[in-house]
Amino acid sequence: MKKFLLILFVLLGGLTLAACNDTEDPTDPTDPTDPDNNGELIDFADTFTQKSKIRVWIDDENGEYMQAVIEEFNKVYPNIVVEHEHMGSVDARELLKTFGPSGNGADVFQFPHDHLAQAVLEDLVYPLPEATRTALEERSAELGLQIATLTYDESANSFDPASENAVERLYAVPMSLESVGLYYNTDLITTPATTFEEIFAAADVWNAAQAADGSGRTNAEAGLYYLGTSSHWADSYFNQAIYSAFGFYPFGDNLDDPSAVGFENAVPALEWMRDELKPRTTGTGSHNSISAGGNFELGKIPYIIAGPWNIEAYKNAGLNFAIAPMPTINVDGVDTVTQTFAGAQMAAVYKYSENREDAIKFVEFLASDIAMELMYEYKGKLPALKTDLLGDIEGVSTDSLLLAMADQLQTSVPMPTIPQVTYYWGPGETMVIEVWNNGVAPATAAATAEQSYRTRVGLAG
Repeated sequence: MKKFLLILFVLLGGLTLAACNDTEDPTDPTDPTDPDNNGELIDFADTFTQKSKIRVWIDDENGEYMQAVIEEFNKVYPNIVVEHEHMGSVDARELLKTFGPSGNGADVFQFPHDHLAQAVLEDLVYPLPEATRTALEERSAELGLQIATLTYDESANSFDPASENAVERLYAVPMSLESVGLYYNTDLITTPATTFEEIFAAADVWNAAQAADGSGRTNAEAGLYYLGTSSHWADSYFNQAIYSAFGFYPFGDNLDDPSAVGFENAVPALEWMRDELKPRTTGTGSHNSISAGGNFELGKIPYIIAGPWNIEAYKNAGLNFAIAPMPTINVDGVDTVTQTFAGAQMAAVYKYSENREDAIKFVEFLASDIAMELMYEYKGKLPALKTDLLGDIEGVSTDSLLLAMADQLQTSVPMPTIPQVTYYWGPGETMVIEVWNNGVAPATAAATAEQSYRTRVGLAG
């Protein structure tokens, strides 16, 4: 009986082996039993490589832009899984503050230029390696790199370049650049003015002419002034073009001295705004009494000072318009170039990311041609690239509006990013309002603004 069972087990085992051999695919090159394989060793390392994961907070509500970027990124880095979560660019920093050093926040986050210094102070941003900075210097617009670079003493929490342990570092990758420019209605203006004096001469005629509404009023009486602003005339961001012509740059020549804003240097500009600009833009009205944005959108006035954030509305209104560089101002007989503030949207690595290396790869990729092309395609923004590289981005070379903005940026200055800039805007706005609306002497208004700033930052006395 035992002998019979032994024979039976041997027969069953043979049948089992035969069945297994029949299931092998002779056409499979990875089949070790394939006689055509000739004993070749098969490397499965790529198949079983462990994937890593990063979380990205980018302002992209419908997610189409980031989906396209991630697909391209994974062609280069197939083993990095990228999870995108829409986050408003001004919200990311505030939310990361709640996570602190826990590491639970996004590995990569986006924010506007004026959030950088605060994010560094709040210990949220990981300074990028020198290799990244060197690579970006070959591609990124100089203005963008200036905005994304800070000199910081971490031990003293100081942005003073003279601080003992101050080090200059690149903290983010600039994605897009923006500034204000002179927008004009091409149905009303054939050749845009190049000087404010040209605009004022034409404004005097236009403002006094009868409005087209048949009311018998002049254009000025109808609030249809020749030149307007999409903001208001006390907005220091918009007014920097005017200030620069008269030599006023807040926080000193390098825009980084927190000890004083230097409002006294704005006095000649304030006098010009009071005597030359105000009569032609609001007449005797207050700094915000004219809604020029609506008038320009409706095609009722020739010129407005605006930014790229206004382009979509003007296009949707069916307006025929173009952008020209900001006009010069004649100062002491010299036509002086006006320099606007340049701003940027940036992407940074969260300091407490648990996967910094992959996060760095992602922010570096955002500066690539394909990522910049996708940003332009989906967002319509001006890529933060050197001028000679913009032609490599499909569509940009034929986009007259963005190319005009790129021209404007050639003479722009980076908006200050030191934390104390937070305390500049309020006193700066009040200074103009006092002169424009209330008849306060420019020198008095400037001195009051300086004192207000010093009090706010604890520098009084």
